[in-house]
Amino acid sequence: MENYTVAMKTFCQRIGKADDPVAFIKNQLSRGAITKEQLLRIFADDHNLVDYMHVGQCVDDGLFTVDELAATGIDETFVSMLWDRQQDVLPDVGRIKMEDIPVGTREVYFWGIPTSGKTCAIGTVIRAARMTTVTECMRVERCQGKLYYQKLKQIFDRKDTDYIILPGRTPVDTNFAIKTILVDHQQKEHPVTIVDMAGELFCSLVWRENGSENLVTDKHLTAQKEFEEILCNNRDSNPKTHFFILEYSKNERRDDQDEFSQDTYLEEGLQYLIDNGVLEKSTDEAYVIITKTDLAWNDVPEGMDVNLYLIDFLNKRYPNFFALLKRQCEDKGICGGQLPKPIPFDIGEVCFQHLCRVNVERANRIVEILIAPHEGRKAWWNIF
Repeated sequence: MENYTVAMKTFCQRIGKADDPVAFIKNQLSRGAITKEQLLRIFADDHNLVDYMHVGQCVDDGLFTVDELAATGIDETFVSMLWDRQQDVLPDVGRIKMEDIPVGTREVYFWGIPTSGKTCAIGTVIRAARMTTVTECMRVERCQGKLYYQKLKQIFDRKDTDYIILPGRTPVDTNFAIKTILVDHQQKEHPVTIVDMAGELFCSLVWRENGSENLVTDKHLTAQKEFEEILCNNRDSNPKTHFFILEYSKNERRDDQDEFSQDTYLEEGLQYLIDNGVLEKSTDEAYVIITKTDLAWNDVPEGMDVNLYLIDFLNKRYPNFFALLKRQCEDKGICGGQLPKPIPFDIGEVCFQHLCRVNVERANRIVEILIAPHEGRKAWWNIF
């Protein structure tokens, strides 16, 4: 925000809280608080300040043209995508039963609160696994989560372009199990079942424990019931890997409808997993994935290792969750008794919050974990 006027700085602070961003922009322009040129400069400096639906509406309403927007240096392909505002909707029916988790597979669970980037991370991992960089191929067998997989593949693994429109939020009470076979370059098969549990599960646990039951719906209760059937009552011998998805952000984000921090949600959720015996004998791996780390590079002090920076970030932003997970790894011998370094992750270049040029470089590392030998996994501590 160097050389921004006070009004421009105020605009950036207030636009994210506006109920109607386009009406707010019109008001600021009509009052002369900012000029069109200043507005375009703000968009050029922060491509993700406003989502693509509202930016497109600004174009429709004549506040600026696509040519003026492209002239600021924003990728012209992103600008051209403003005409296509049809966002893919993920399946709204996802009920997992115990028989949907096959015997003889590695169960891989992705945990995260809403808007953490969990669904997009899974979509990008699917794209990476289907490419030939890390694996020979990815086969998906008939399973409860196949429709979900097909939809994510359709969105993230387009053959004609790397540019996509990111999907909307996954419905509150949907959980999916995708039964896959990953084949490495030595033709060895790795049975992996990817399980995506509803992010709202952790939220509802906190609400119920802290007197906010009014926020808990029947859909939240349905998601928790499935969780208990799949994990709390599941004592099979399948090895389990847990990826905890955390969002990188400079400022603590809180949901407008309550006062709880992300650290509170994650700590409470992790404690629930521990109390119900989920992170016990059959769990041999746990990792922390920090999404949206493309936003972190400008924050890393010169000469500082990015992994050390992210560990410091976790200690400051998610202190209770991070300490609890490290202690659980030590107590139960998960990952050889030592929690691996956090994994920096991004899905590529994102513009206007929902337009993306997908890059699977980070996702390749997740696929490498899934097909690596599962003995002596403590060595993975030094990979990232």
